[in-house]
Amino acid sequence: MGFPLEACRKAVYYTGNTGIDAAMNWIMSHMDDPGGQSNFSAPLVLPGCSSGAGTTPTESLSEEHLATIVSMGFSRDQATKALRATSNVLDRAVDWIFSHLDDLESMDVSEGGRSAAESEGGRDPPPGPRVRDGPGKYELFAFISHMGTSTMCGHYVCHIKKDQQWVIFNDQKVCASEKPPKDLGYLYFYRRVAE
Repeated sequence: MGFPLEACRKAVYYTGNTGIDAAMNWIMSHMDDPGGQSNFSAPLVLPGCSSGAGTTPTESLSEEHLATIVSMGFSRDQATKALRATSNVLDRAVDWIFSHLDDLESMDVSEGGRSAAESEGGRDPPPGPRVRDGPGKYELFAFISHMGTSTMCGHYVCHIKKDQQWVIFNDQKVCASEKPPKDLGYLYFYRRVAE
């Protein structure tokens, strides 16, 4: 849109990288500020300090957000790491977790330097959070995946779990699915599990 690069950098930093609308609003409201065109350098934040943008102290993390992420099957440490990385914004934290799945096993997620695998090893996982109408445990019962080289060609199929067996629903046939490609799904369906 023709904004100066330095103004864009400042907008992204001071809005906590929350989105283009917030950054553009910040730029518009600070166009006449003196020094708006000067070079931008983010403040120095030492490792272990939580005063930088995008970090949130544990005390100010929303317990509701933590419980929501933990109920999706992630550890409390992983949920804390995601909420800290996204300034305690639930939607962004969930997106952050799913975009960092490969790194979560080896990533140091606690202040003591233990990884998620080490911190959960040797002990039972904590019980899930309680919700008002029962336990917050869910199971995957269906997912939709795409078969083809791109979304422009090929077709979508559905796998549904019936009587503890996966069934594939294709365009012209329905049959048992021995190894459903759960990691290739586009849309996943979960249902609450009764204790």
